Amino acid sequence: MATFSVWNKQFIAGEWREGRSKDSYEDKNPYNDKTLVHIRLANLDDINDAYESAKRVQKEWAQVNPYERSRIMERAAELLSQRRQELIDIITTETGSSVVKANVEIDFAMAIIKEAATFPIRMRGHILPSLIPGKENRIYRNPAGVVGVISPFNFPFYLSMRSVAPALATGNGVVLKPDSQTMIAGGLYIGKLFEDAGIPKGLLNVVVFNTGEIGDAFVEHPIPRIISFTGSTQVGRHIGELCGRNLKRVALELGGNNAMIVLADADVEKAAGAAAFGKFMHAGQICMAINRVIVDQTIYEPFQKRKRSRAAISQILRRLSVR
Repeated sequence: MATFSVWNKQFIAGEWREGRSKDSYEDKNPYNDKTLVHIRLANLDDINDAYESAKRVQKEWAQVNPYERSRIMERAAELLSQRRQELIDIITTETGSSVVKANVEIDFAMAIIKEAATFPIRMRGHILPSLIPGKENRIYRNPAGVVGVISPFNFPFYLSMRSVAPALATGNGVVLKPDSQTMIAGGLYIGKLFEDAGIPKGLLNVVVFNTGEIGDAFVEHPIPRIISFTGSTQVGRHIGELCGRNLKRVALELGGNNAMIVLADADVEKAAGAAAFGKFMHAGQICMAINRVIVDQTIYEPFQKRKRSRAAISQILRRLSVR
């Protein structure tokens, strides 16, 4: 079983240390409201230390042999495989996730780490003709520098890893800000995983802070060249505006309004099961959750009957679940 008391430090400049904010955060199990751990939050000085560290170490990391960077990413995937059960315990306890959903997160994260392990070898350049006689144009793929990552609470491990792994593999430094509610699964655990895999000390930093105290400083800080944000449309719009104003590149993933279409020749039983799973998995707190079901009128009644039955079963199982 996972031990939560160890996750009470920020991961800054290659060290596990207390934040310097006056405030602390109480990380709780959302299922039973039990306190898991307290952490002293990061302040503006901590944010600056994290970015400065990532910038300093990134210059060395970018010069590391691509095959060595690839090897470290593969090592991270290997460690994740070995520690699967520990991480399942963390995800289910800290996020209120089911075991099925926790395994989905880990599988997705494993896939992106392994894919990212191929990136260093794929950063090829090109030689193109020039308009000037006797000259040629050379194109190189280089790291951007430092990437700031802001990740959400609902799929914390994967949605953090989706940005962190590719950024590291391509030679960048990273400062990760997970949602406080899932600071372990979405942040601190990732810091430990890559630390143990052998990335240079200080390349990856994880900061947990109160946005009310930090404000927009994480995004507006002059060091990060790219900001990756996954979350609400309202906040994403604000971050996009900040990045535009500060001439930063931005990657936004702001959810969706997803439809399931059930045609007349569908297997109604399977379709109803898929609709219930797609809507109720993780209490519907997923950007890819089904929000609309469009059903051919010839099978509407039998589909609706089975869908209600599936929904009732889902509610019963939820009440009977024990952590």
